[in-house]
Amino acid sequence: MHRVNGIARFIVDKLVKRTSELSQGRNAGCFGFIDEKGYITSISEIVDGGLNGIPLRILLGKLVEIKHNSILEGINQLPPNVVFITTRPGKTGLITDVSGVDFFNLPIVSIGVKNFANTGVAIIYPESEFFNLATKVEKLNLDTLSTTTMEEEKEILRQSNELGFRFLDVGHELKIADLPEGSAAKVKKTKNGWRLPRNQIKVLDKEFAEVLVAKSMELGQGREVAALGIVDNKGVVSSQGKIVCGGIGFVPSRLLASSMVDITDKSLQTIYSDYVPKNAVIVHTHPGGTGVMHVGDAHAGPGTWGRPIIAIGHDKEGQIRGATVIEVTDKLFDLADEDEMLSSKYFETKTPEEEAEIRNRKLGIAQDYTSLCKPIEIG
Repeated sequence: MHRVNGIARFIVDKLVKRTSELSQGRNAGCFGFIDEKGYITSISEIVDGGLNGIPLRILLGKLVEIKHNSILEGINQLPPNVVFITTRPGKTGLITDVSGVDFFNLPIVSIGVKNFANTGVAIIYPESEFFNLATKVEKLNLDTLSTTTMEEEKEILRQSNELGFRFLDVGHELKIADLPEGSAAKVKKTKNGWRLPRNQIKVLDKEFAEVLVAKSMELGQGREVAALGIVDNKGVVSSQGKIVCGGIGFVPSRLLASSMVDITDKSLQTIYSDYVPKNAVIVHTHPGGTGVMHVGDAHAGPGTWGRPIIAIGHDKEGQIRGATVIEVTDKLFDLADEDEMLSSKYFETKTPEEEAEIRNRKLGIAQDYTSLCKPIEIG
């Protein structure tokens, strides 16, 4: 892993200037390149933050081929000497979160911006300790749903707060150096041609579905459960991993992967690239539903990790109402690109009519994601 000795002042100044121009609490971000002396002296094109922070597909698209690729496939094309740089408007550069370094498996640089000036620069490196902390956070977030007394819940919240103090020390201050602008390194894809298959899903194994629903019923309270399955060359998805318990409406990414592989000491990028099989399928329950999915499911499965996602709908008696799949398709990625573009364009609107048009289309995109759900047979 490349260690960073410092970052060129002109890069910090550029990002502070862009963030100040954006205002409205919006951040800016880019990829930085580490030179042979360990300094960040060149960057990719700066990307403006939108409604949900830095648009990752747009960001990756400045450096690699992202069209019709999942986020994971984009990350796996990045060169080895790259870091992710982002600003923190209204804050210092203090890093108190490991989600970014866990997701990208890259050093993350944070630049604080207040009153049109830099308030500090920090860096965090991918380290196994931080990946394990991310797992602990996921577990604690779910543990509150399993408590049966106020004292039990209080203890979980106490552990969560104590863990928060540990996050104050995950980052380190990064030196700002007066260095000339370097030439952006030519992109050398680390996993040239690394791509996941476009598996077609036709059937979900009945026993697999019933076991998942039974576990979902056992948990109660509308909690989802999930497991990773494997699709064969006939489009049949069968059980491979153990069942993991999620929350109400979600299953955390690290715990989901633990259904099939050992996630200890590994980043999310490493887990889903090198350990989860390429023909894996995410299978989860939708308590109270019929298996119809939405934009969140699409992002959580094919959009981010490049794997199909299946939802099994069931009623409060445990009767299966149906199952659908969102597969990895060009249409899905087209919608993701359009959604990010609209989120950025939102801030350029000058009239209520323009804003309404964007908001209406974003609702339409959400409907289009649901239209990607394909009913499948349970047998």
